[in-house]
Order: sequence, then C-alpha cells, then structure tokens
Amino acid sequence: MKDDIKSTKAKRGEVKGMELKVSNNPLFLKHPPQYYGYALQWVMYPKWTVEEAANLLCACVPHRKMLQAGSKNEQLDTEILDIENKIRRALGKDLDIIKSKKYFSTLYVDHQNLISWAKKIHIVIPNELLKAKIASERHTQIHGYITPCLDALNWVIENYWQHADLREPPSSEEIVQALLGEFPNLSGEECDKIEYISRHPYARNQSEEYS
Repeated sequence: MKDDIKSTKAKRGEVKGMELKVSNNPLFLKHPPQYYGYALQWVMYPKWTVEEAANLLCACVPHRKMLQAGSKNEQLDTEILDIENKIRRALGKDLDIIKSKKYFSTLYVDHQNLISWAKKIHIVIPNELLKAKIASERHTQIHGYITPCLDALNWVIENYWQHADLREPPSSEEIVQALLGEFPNLSGEECDKIEYISRHPYARNQSEEYS
C-alpha cells in the first residue's frame, strides 16, 4: 500500500502546469450544513471507499474532490490526505479490505470497523457523524395488524432490506420475482407496488449525481 500513499504536494505536482479548479462552494469545506444529511445516508451503507471514509472523518461531504484552488482547500487537502494515508496503512491489518462484487477496481472498508479503529488511534469523530450513527440504529416495528400485502411487505423488508448492502442493493426485478414465487395469490401489480414501497430511498437514487 506504500505506493498509494502520497503527500498533498506530490499530488499537486502531478497537475503542475494545469489550472486548479477554483471552488468557493462551502459544501466542500469542513462542517457544511449538508454534512449531517450525507452522514445519515452514508451510515446506512455498511462499507465506504477509502476516499469517502477520509472525507467523512474530516467532517466533509463524502464526494469532496481534492486539488481545488485556495488556501482553505489546500489546508483541508493536507488534513484529508493524512487520514487517507493512515487508512491505507491499516488496510489488511487493522482494517479488512472489502472487494466490490460489481466494480472490479473498487475497494471498501467496513464503516463500523473503521470508526472503532479511528477512535483507537485518537482520530476525533465529527459529532454529526456520531449522531447519524445513533439515529440509524433506531428501528420502528409495526405489530397487531396484517393483510396479505402487509405480510408480503414485511417479508421483503426482513429478507432484502433489514441487513441490505445499500451500496449494491438487490434489483427490483429480483425482488418482484421472489414475491411472485413466495406469494402466489398476489398479482404482478401488487408485487410491483410492494417492491416500490419497500425499496430504501438511498437504493433508488444511486444513479443521481451529487449536487
């Protein structure tokens, strides 16, 4: 992993002669108002990329890009890269490497393991990230009333979403076909609606660009 570890100066040297992108957008600085919303979404994902993890641990949005112009951005780049290098040094040791099932070149780390590791080496976890984790652990259950569609809805939640990997969620077609097999008395239209209602919102919007 040593080859992956670079300094901010080295990275900026790679783009010498190229104009750095100027960004005055407060979204890409520390603790933007949107950070908690992104933290809420990302704690629902069991695994994060190294870059996402470094950004989130530095109180930045997970999709923040490096090498933007300005002294504030340069200072923040250095801080994020320091965390990123620490994570890379821990891969295969204190942090397990998780390979993507869909994207060959993408590596992840388990975010629960990551946060525990970060605390052990005295990385300060942003309060918003800790609050987001607490919020994600709250679960609401409905009892005492059931219909065939509600029964099927609960079945989908228990079998597909309760412990789902929201980075690589099950397809709509997969769930509908499973419903038709498990609940033969339901129509295709009912199964489509159950699949849509049960699908986690973060699993619906993965193709949308961040703004």
